[in-house]
Amino acid sequence: MVVLVPVTFILGLVVGNSLKGNGGMAADSLSSWLSAIATVAIAVLTFVLAKETWYLREAQIQQLMELKRENIRPNVGVQLESSRVGVNFVNVKIANLGKGVARKVQFKFLDRVGSEVAEGSDVVVEKFRKLAMFRQGLQSLGIGEVISSFVFSFIDLGTELGGEVFKPFLHISVSFEDVEGYQYSNSFAVDFAQYEGISELGNDPLNELASEVKKLSQNFGAVLSRGRGRLAVDVFSSTDRNEESERDRARMEERRKAAGA
Repeated sequence: MVVLVPVTFILGLVVGNSLKGNGGMAADSLSSWLSAIATVAIAVLTFVLAKETWYLREAQIQQLMELKRENIRPNVGVQLESSRVGVNFVNVKIANLGKGVARKVQFKFLDRVGSEVAEGSDVVVEKFRKLAMFRQGLQSLGIGEVISSFVFSFIDLGTELGGEVFKPFLHISVSFEDVEGYQYSNSFAVDFAQYEGISELGNDPLNELASEVKKLSQNFGAVLSRGRGRLAVDVFSSTDRNEESERDRARMEERRKAAGA
């Protein structure tokens, strides 16, 4: 529009002068105005090109910043998992699955409507708050670092809740920062009703193997303890066995003589 409006105006002047019979003046005017219009058009296009280049540069800088931030972004998650010892024993696992170190990790416990759970008002939450990391947070969590701990047993929890073990609702909000101070948050929620009916067959083979190795170690330790750190083994040679056989025959002979008398 910036170029089209002057061109239209100049063409109107040229056509008007031509109609009045002033052809020479119209030709000179047309040449001058065309040069002026070309100059204006080049200036306008240069301005538009500079503006687009500036926008493109800003977009590239923004993309580079996002890429840099993505390369240092942590991702802290909370997970409940059954212990190898048995399905009734539950461990909590905190892991950093992101590409950067997580700092100032804090945990909040929320109810079903999103309000923070008051201290001592929820049995399940108090199980977690017994662990210092859920009360005080974590100063740092490295890339790929995992912290796992036993947190509760469904058997004990059922006793404390009067058998209503599948009614609790757990909602944990996790907030953390990356190395440059950008803040992030994750949310973890679990309805204990989803655990109802879960069972398992048999025992964990690794757990059984560990138990057998422990028994073997205890038995072997008892053997070593009798020998004061050395194997208490009695070694017999062929001469010892022959002498023992002679003594046995002599005792048997004495018993027959005593029986005959």
